Amino acid sequence: MEDLISETLQIAREKFSAFGFKEEQIDQLLTSGRNDLEKELHTLAALLETEETDIENLNQSLHALKGLLYNMGNMEAGNMMNELRTEGKVSERIDEIKKIVKR
Repeated sequence: MEDLISETLQIAREKFSAFGFKEEQIDQLLTSGRNDLEKELHTLAALLETEETDIENLNQSLHALKGLLYNMGNMEAGNMMNELRTEGKVSERIDEIKKIVKR
């Protein structure tokens, strides 16, 4: 989880710098982005820990993560979240999702 967050924050810093944001603005955006990513990753982890996984909520969480990652410029991770939602049944990909949350 921390690897994904760190990678995304690094990408976002470069993206926001290229847009011409001031360092103070970038720091605020990154703090907000980190908080949002941590919250949604914890939500996803909690969903995966339940005895019977709620597939609809799992899909919603993956969708929210995809949006956060795209907004922060981490297109590769955003695409991965999108693929987990769209390729095959999410219920069959739970082990893959768990690996992402644990890294």
